[in-house]
Amino acid sequence: MATAGQIRKHFVRGCYYELDRVLAELEAEKSIFRVEIQEGQNRWPGLWYVHSEDAPLLNSLEEGVWEPRTTLLSPFDNLISDRQRDGQVFGFSFRFEVYVPKSKRKYGCYVMPILHGDRFIGRVDPMMNRRTKQLMINAVFAETDAPSSNKVALAVSEAIEKLGVFLGAKEVCYSSRTPAAWKHHLTGTHELDS
Repeated sequence: MATAGQIRKHFVRGCYYELDRVLAELEAEKSIFRVEIQEGQNRWPGLWYVHSEDAPLLNSLEEGVWEPRTTLLSPFDNLISDRQRDGQVFGFSFRFEVYVPKSKRKYGCYVMPILHGDRFIGRVDPMMNRRTKQLMINAVFAETDAPSSNKVALAVSEAIEKLGVFLGAKEVCYSSRTPAAWKHHLTGTHELDS
């Protein structure tokens, strides 16, 4: 879901010429449709569009049958490229800290947001040691409202292990900097099945 202004900032910024005309055509073709977004008594301003292929997903959300998954996002992922939208839609503030002096970094150089279902619940600061084939987890941070269940901790652990497999790691090594509620699954060294 996005407004026209958010679409202009998405993927290839500023390259959506005649976007208003194209959106009208897509709407006439029924490829997209408008939705209203309301939180309690507050309606979000602007025209919001959703792709028609996502209609079944919206229905499953309303019916409570949607099965969320947990994944780590690259700092360059399009979902978090529009910082203003991230705050409005997800209540999430993300800053790519690679160019921030080390002493001023809050989370880490190449921190990856943790997306759990439809909300951001934390961040992972990974570093791949290609020589030893170890994925070093410098720190895991939980957002203040992140769920603390064992199920969520396991899902975060599995997402980190998937990253390790993708990078060709033989093991994931955690530092002691992990949230207390998730520590049971995010501690020590875990061997990976490649």
